[in-house]
Amino acid sequence: MFSRTIARLLALAVLATALSPVTALAAPASSKSGTGLKKPPIVAHADVAPAVPGNDGAASGGGRLSTSISGMIGDNAGTNLISFGSFKDGDIVVVLDPAGLTGHAGMFDSRYYSSIYSYAMWSANVTPVNGVQREQCAKYRANDEAFGLRVSGGSAYRAAARNFASRQLGKPYNILGAKKDTTSFYCSKLAWASWYYTYGVDLDGDGGYWVWPVDLVNSRYTLLFGYWG
Repeated sequence: MFSRTIARLLALAVLATALSPVTALAAPASSKSGTGLKKPPIVAHADVAPAVPGNDGAASGGGRLSTSISGMIGDNAGTNLISFGSFKDGDIVVVLDPAGLTGHAGMFDSRYYSSIYSYAMWSANVTPVNGVQREQCAKYRANDEAFGLRVSGGSAYRAAARNFASRQLGKPYNILGAKKDTTSFYCSKLAWASWYYTYGVDLDGDGGYWVWPVDLVNSRYTLLFGYWG
């Protein structure tokens, strides 16, 4: 009798689980989940955009930080051995360096990838042209740290996110633009918008007007699947 009661309770539990509603949006990813690596602690920043030559700095609340793009990113200030063999469409790379103010971000497009020298990363920059462009994968080795990020539960939207980024090709670079303004982009904004306007998930770790590369690392909706330092 006791065993039959237990069996009935187990059957009801299984049925309840099967009938429970499925949410359209993935649950927030923890800092250590499944195949994800534990995310390192990264210091938060003020939600302001650094001013660069050609911008008047008005939107930064008076905190003008005039510097070059390469100085912001920290290009060629370090080195890492990032490998792209495990990357999938829509995966995000964030590179950080102590010498850089903001770091840099790009999004992977498998259609263009064959080696580390492939131009398979969608991003926004001022060189070699101004605006949204495809960057060489090897560029992302020129910093001390590289983070491989995957959007939690977003596998069905990888191609859509990738395609969104590709449609922005040639739009101008502007670090002072609001993150929901799609007339111009900066590096981390392009990755953010590609997922926001396809999957509907906000990858900005601290919210606000701007989305920095570090915000993509700190987002509860991204999993860290690779780290190169």
